[in-house]
Amino acid sequence: MSNLNAKEYKRHEDIKNLCDDGSEFWSARELALCLEYTVWPNFTNVIEGAILAC
Repeated sequence: MSNLNAKEYKRHEDIKNLCDDGSEFWSARELALCLEYTVWPNFTNVIEGAILAC
């Protein structure tokens, strides 16, 4: 995340969730908004593309 400026990093960290075991996770819907996807299907297309790429 070194490419992120302070504002972007804080925004990303603000939506981070923590499990009891200390692991971190992000809600896809909150992450979509953080990444400025205002329409959910547009973000799901990105996720589906990432799944295919992996």
